Amino acid sequence: MSDVTAGAHRRRVASDTLVVTGIVLASVLLVLVVYAASTAFLLVFAALLLAAIFCGLGHLLQRLGLPRAIAMVAVYLLALAAIVVPIAWGGIALVQEFNSLLAGALKQADRLWTMLGDMGLPVGGEDGKPMASTLQDLLPNSSGLAASAQKAIFSFLGGFGNLFVVVFLAIFISWQPRLYRSGVTSLFPRHKRARIGDVLDRSARSLILWVAGDAISMATIFVVSWAGLWLISMPNAFLLALQAGLLAFIPTLGAFVAGVIILLSALAVSPEMALWALGVYVLIQGIESNVTTPIAQRYMTALAPALTLGFQILFGLLFGLLGFILAVPFLAVLKVLVDELYIRDVLGGAEPAET
Repeated sequence: MSDVTAGAHRRRVASDTLVVTGIVLASVLLVLVVYAASTAFLLVFAALLLAAIFCGLGHLLQRLGLPRAIAMVAVYLLALAAIVVPIAWGGIALVQEFNSLLAGALKQADRLWTMLGDMGLPVGGEDGKPMASTLQDLLPNSSGLAASAQKAIFSFLGGFGNLFVVVFLAIFISWQPRLYRSGVTSLFPRHKRARIGDVLDRSARSLILWVAGDAISMATIFVVSWAGLWLISMPNAFLLALQAGLLAFIPTLGAFVAGVIILLSALAVSPEMALWALGVYVLIQGIESNVTTPIAQRYMTALAPALTLGFQILFGLLFGLLGFILAVPFLAVLKVLVDELYIRDVLGGAEPAET
């Protein structure tokens, strides 16, 4: 009898070992597939993010009394106009203006690094070349991009190709969100489907709220930047304000990068303009920190700053610029999934945070 029991125990151990090994190998294979096809997965996630925005805007129009189909068509037409109109109306001129702005900023950065090198500071690269020149080597060739209108058009088409893919995926998902939701919940046991559906709804809501909070910050930074730069007669005020507003989509580092571009562009005009631009930038940061961020945090999912920055760095290293941009909304969704499916359902709840 003991031999039978020992044999059953060995078979159970072998079976458990085989299952664990299979799970580990499947997990490793899944990670490798996701990493190899990271661009595709990030584009799909971007489409889900945009679909959540479409659904949120459509819900607002429905509350005004429009049927859902008409509301969603109106949202799609608005999104299409937001893409096509800037391209058709001065798009090429904006590209050329941006390239001139970029070339001027890089030139000022080169002068700044050269001046610091003359002061004896170790700012040069390993080969003795200034770091600004190294940065210029890493950036696209602006002179080649602006060489002709035809090249500018091809650059726009290539740059917006992935955007159109994301937009059309978002349209398909947002038109029938319940279809895709039921497809995901059908992968789970029947008694778990209601809970999974609720968590998916919470995840979609977290995306919408994150975008709503971020949109407040982006719009405020754009308006304040444009007004401030216009008041000090800064050249390319609209373009500088536009890039500042767009870069505000990237938490933590976006505002810093926008400020560096503004200061370098102002330095190309005069040192006095650089001082005025610095004052405008300080004003922008003050308004963002004391006005827009507290308002936006009422809508955005609460994320620890250290966790946010760490996740951005990790996604940036693994997946490049697109991963860096999408890191925070992905983290917002991941936080909901971990909180609901693991901390709450498996562990029984989170430990109260100390104040």
